This record gives sequence, structure tokens and C-alpha cells, in this order.
Amino acid sequence: MAKNCSRIKVALVEDHEVVRNAIALMLTKIPALEFVFDAANGQEFLEQLKDNPIDVVLLDLEMPVLNGIETLKALKKQESSIKVIIMTMHKDLEIAFELLSFGADAYLLKECSTREMIEAIECVHSEVEYTNAIMNQSLLHNLAQTRKRNSRADYLSLSQRDLKLLKLICDGFSSNEIADLLPTSKKNIDLLRTKLMKKMEVSSANELIRMAILNKLYTPRSNKEIILELEDEKNESMERRLKNLRENSVKILGEGLE
Repeated sequence: MAKNCSRIKVALVEDHEVVRNAIALMLTKIPALEFVFDAANGQEFLEQLKDNPIDVVLLDLEMPVLNGIETLKALKKQESSIKVIIMTMHKDLEIAFELLSFGADAYLLKECSTREMIEAIECVHSEVEYTNAIMNQSLLHNLAQTRKRNSRADYLSLSQRDLKLLKLICDGFSSNEIADLLPTSKKNIDLLRTKLMKKMEVSSANELIRMAILNKLYTPRSNKEIILELEDEKNESMERRLKNLRENSVKILGEGLE
């Protein structure tokens, strides 16, 4: 049966039982939807997903065990075709943009109407571009913040290498750890750090971090977020190397056959 003729299979992930039960009941009463299952956290959702295929998931943001961001990343890592709609109480534009950047298909506030929720589900399932007020505001907010950050970086004559180093310093990594991550020598990192502090007119690491935050050049995040980002960068780097290796192998084989 064609995708747009069958009922849309939906799952719900929400840690508050009362809220979960209320939304689940509502979903079962919508003719266009087939409510498949609900879960109290991301880990429970991923376990149930193995035996219960779905088209769309309504995913809460703050949950124990495995939160919304971690669950979204897990789905993207699996290259899942499931459409993800974040449903949250948070009106934070930066959080909204971050989730959309990670691959969420829509961002809804829990105060939204039933009609808006159904529209979002149907649009993302049909791969029709969906947007709403908070999604539009998050994009505009990020654009404005990026322009401010770039202007400040240009004013301070900071290169992309400077910004990368600044981020790692603010994340709490030592010179030895940063040298392994970039990679380069500790001596070179110390030299770059000294030049960076001179550009930002500070005399200590604490001042450097404070100025980075004040100038919107760095946004504090949790240790888990830092580790996940490093893992993603490592995986992307590995995929690029493998791709280059495959392309070079094909090229060599082609030349050998000529």
C-alpha cells in the first residue's frame, strides 16, 4: 500500500506518566494514525522499536536514562528513516535550533493544538517541509548569533584554528589532550594558546574562558555533550578516510586495467 494511503504508525516517548497517558489516548482517537507504543525514556523506546516498526516518533526532550537529544543521535547513527518530532515545554530558541541541526524533523511545544500536532506528523511523514513559529524564530536567532560571533571573531582576528583551540580550552582540555585531538605537539599548542590570549587581551585561562563566553564565542555544555561531539567528529573523520581509501583503490585498480 502506498505510504500516503496507510495509517501513520506513531510512537510516543515521554517520562511523565500522566502526560504520556493523556497524549497516548488522544493519538488512539485520530483516524489517520496508528498508535503503536509508548515509552518512558529513550532506552525503553529503542528496545521496543526492535519489534515494533513505526513511521514517526513524538520525542520528549528531558528524560532519565536516555534523553531526547541522545535518542535522536542514536536514531541518526542507525541511519533510521523514522521521522522525529520533538515535543517539549522548552521555548529556548538555541535548544530548538540544536535539535533541528541534529536532524529532528519538527519541534513542537506541548502547549500546541491537536491540529498542529497532526499537521506536523502528516507533513514529516509525507516528507513535506514543515515549520512553525518557534522553528522559524530559532533559525533567525541562530543566523543573528552567528553573524555576531563571526563579526566578533573577525574583530579579534581569530582564525578557525583559533576558534577550535578556544573551544577545546573552554571545554576543559589540557595542552597535552588538545595536542592529541588536533593533532600537533604540546609545544605548538602552548604557543597557539599564548597567541590566542594576546589576541583576546587576557592574561589567564580563566579570563580567556570568561571572555569567550561574554563574546558568544563559546557556549558551555555538559561533559556528556562534549564526549558525544568528539565521538561524532572521530566517526566522521574515519568515514572520510575510508571514503578516500575506497576512491583511491578504485582509481589504482582502474589505472592497472588500462
